[in-house]
Amino acid sequence: MKITDLSHLFTITDMVFPGSRGMSLEQTHTCARDGYNLTMATINSHAGTHTDAPLHFLPDGRPLSRVSLDRYVGPCFVADCRKKGAARAVVDVEDVRPFEAEIRRAGRVILATGWHTEFNTEHFFTEYPSVSLELARYLVSLGVKMMGVEGPSVSIYDGPEVHRILLSADVAIVEALTNLDGLLGREILFSGAPLAFAGMDGWPVRACAIEE
Repeated sequence: MKITDLSHLFTITDMVFPGSRGMSLEQTHTCARDGYNLTMATINSHAGTHTDAPLHFLPDGRPLSRVSLDRYVGPCFVADCRKKGAARAVVDVEDVRPFEAEIRRAGRVILATGWHTEFNTEHFFTEYPSVSLELARYLVSLGVKMMGVEGPSVSIYDGPEVHRILLSADVAIVEALTNLDGLLGREILFSGAPLAFAGMDGWPVRACAIEE
């Protein structure tokens, strides 16, 4: 069995969306003083490789604790969309239509554009490839349970509406994935569930690809 880590290393100094508060750690207990280490963390719920719960963009949407685990665990097709990996490019229906049968069979899809190489740069958050409104609706029509991207969000043009289309259809969104180059055009077993966090709109995940 081969396991490929699809998550970026999470550090407290990771860049976050412009306008968001930074993160911090406070070590409240130490082995030297207390016999054990314990740390309090202030975490941005959408930092690093993470998922969006319906609550993120739907006022009455479900929090993470009410999102089914099967959104995040199961077969997933990695669609090669690198031709749309340039800054501010748009991934559209015609870019993934050739993989329709594979996406339907797997029920989950990752749109691999190569944008993971820009992680922790300023333009990672402002120029990433975007999912079109039409593609969001198309993926819903295929019955997908999860869509993953390498950018920090789904669209710089129609972000709120793309989120609402997917999340209102119970499609989990996983953002800022990495290490997909060796998985292009293949079906993997995806695992990337977040904490069952009551009232939470999103949270970092440890995503991985499992292959026999």
